[in-house]
Amino acid sequence: MFLTVEDYRSVCDEFEFEQITENAETREAAETAALEQIASYLRNRYDIDRAFAASGSCRNAMLVQCAVNISLWLMVHRLPQNMGHERRERLYDDAVKWLRDVQASKASPDLPLYISADGSADARNPVRSGCMKPNRYDY
Repeated sequence: MFLTVEDYRSVCDEFEFEQITENAETREAAETAALEQIASYLRNRYDIDRAFAASGSCRNAMLVQCAVNISLWLMVHRLPQNMGHERRERLYDDAVKWLRDVQASKASPDLPLYISADGSADARNPVRSGCMKPNRYDY
């Protein structure tokens, strides 16, 4: 998987991590949902499969932080009375704001670009089309 248990140490201590995650299945389900949410923002411009296949220090640090914060946000809802809800909500909002900035070209992460079937990688124009060749209207 893209995330490791060590990645969570930057935003929570061991006791808090154990309370939030409960077991490995809960953590893996939240991580899978978090990675899909991240991919929904970035997959039209970046090669997300390659970005998520990276490991160790080859991973994008901001992408790791976003995945951690979104995963924790998804897991915190099962705690009694949403303990720690406010702090996790703030971190979740920051992660989604960064993803929206990347989506709107306000931030430029070091991620592999999406390469289309014809070999072009147009990062400035995320619109993809598959229609007829343009008509020049030359009479």
